[in-house]
Amino acid sequence: MNTNEPKSYSPFREFLVKFLKQKMAVVALGVVVVILFVGIFGSFLAPYDPHRPVTSQYPEKGIDLDQLTNASVIVEGVMTDGSTIEGSEVTQLQAESENRRIASIRRSQRGINVNANTSGYTNATIESGDVSSSFQVVVEGESLLEGKEPVISRLIPSQPEGVLTPGDQFQLDVLAVLTDGEELTDQGDIHELALRLYETEEEEESSGFNAPASDAEAIEGLHFSSLNEEVATVSESGEVTVVGEGEGAIRIQTGPVSSVVQVQAGAAAEPVLAYLNVSESNVTLTDVYKHQPPSSIHFFGTDHQNRDIFSRVIHGTQDTLLIGFVSVAIGAFIGTALGLLAGFYGRWVDSLVTRMTDVLLAFPGILLAIAVIAFLGAGITNIILAVAVFTVPVFVRIVRGSTLALKEMTYVEASRSIGVRDPVIIMRHIFPGTLSVVLVYLTMRIGVAILIGAALSFLGLGGDITAPEWGSMLSAAKDNSSTVFHATFFPGLAIVLTVLSFNILGDGLRDALDPKLKE
Repeated sequence: MNTNEPKSYSPFREFLVKFLKQKMAVVALGVVVVILFVGIFGSFLAPYDPHRPVTSQYPEKGIDLDQLTNASVIVEGVMTDGSTIEGSEVTQLQAESENRRIASIRRSQRGINVNANTSGYTNATIESGDVSSSFQVVVEGESLLEGKEPVISRLIPSQPEGVLTPGDQFQLDVLAVLTDGEELTDQGDIHELALRLYETEEEEESSGFNAPASDAEAIEGLHFSSLNEEVATVSESGEVTVVGEGEGAIRIQTGPVSSVVQVQAGAAAEPVLAYLNVSESNVTLTDVYKHQPPSSIHFFGTDHQNRDIFSRVIHGTQDTLLIGFVSVAIGAFIGTALGLLAGFYGRWVDSLVTRMTDVLLAFPGILLAIAVIAFLGAGITNIILAVAVFTVPVFVRIVRGSTLALKEMTYVEASRSIGVRDPVIIMRHIFPGTLSVVLVYLTMRIGVAILIGAALSFLGLGGDITAPEWGSMLSAAKDNSSTVFHATFFPGLAIVLTVLSFNILGDGLRDALDPKLKE
């Protein structure tokens, strides 16, 4: 046995070697295989029913709705002597939301319960007598609020030590804790921030929209006031002067936040509430009723009807591939048959088919498809027919051109000379020679067909506008595209990825099947 004997020639092996050298085409083939797998088994892969709101499916998924829409903020009272009391022991504790349409709050046994109503941003205030604190509530969903400046959550003043006598003076020191955890100790910085926050708030309220629920007047800047001027007075800079004996108090306030400094003159007194602590100064909740942002629960978020976009994209893969494959298959079959007949027989057959092709190519593809839909009516079946009509002339031209070249080959002339019938010559000798070109263009036209189908669905010509088809999803989400990115981004990304993969795969097949290109 001669081991040096050359291997027999294999067209498939040559094609495979040339194709595998094209890395992008190999990757595109892998993506196409994954897309086909998703299209076939999408109904089993989708975590949610794409036609129903996700809130109605949470119980069967074991998801607690209250954990997403509610939060508990524990309140703790800090006394002037440094001791603390639980929220249940704080007397006359009240809670109020600036915008109840965003979030509503109410008192609980240990603090405050916050309930999300719709997406947006608001501040909440808790108070007990002369003491109050604040926290932010962000309900993510329809509009993700970015760049919001943190507000002052609480003011922590320094308390004077021991019993004072008339004539004593001391300077108040204040620590401002912001909702993002930052601490400000300089009174000038606190005053400047308070002025900025108050001015911003005033501009938003002047329009009359989203007006705060509370009618209390906000304090501009950092303000000091004496609650008993017979015992102590305070200057604008926070310098306290004891003027008499008894129990006095100085209130420090900025906007809706306030705290109290106790002044004991002449005799000791029982400690009073100095300020309120909250366990969460920045509460983030989810608007579960529409436009939930991407999360671990919903990878692509939810749409305007609160349907899971990830599940809809997966289900839409089947409809999208159905439009692409079936329409191109129909167009390729009809176009190949007409191209073979026109190229082989010529004369009046070629003239008739060519003129018909020229008429169809005179119209832009999308306009031709719209014209067919206008004649047949909306629906996915009619979209397939419309895209097929748009595909036919392309295959007619490429197959006709190949046929004109192949029918002049020697083996075709030999077949004719021995009396082989025309249908046999066309199917056995000419059609196999056009198969590589047809296969390449068929692959590339699938991407174009998907684009045309998505465009028709986007225009509302796909029949059921609630169906989980990528073009319909883009059409339904376009009204909110300025504020919600994920509802249009993920269906659009699916279209781009699918079309790009088929186009790159088609280019790779063309290069691998072209005999003029050497290794």
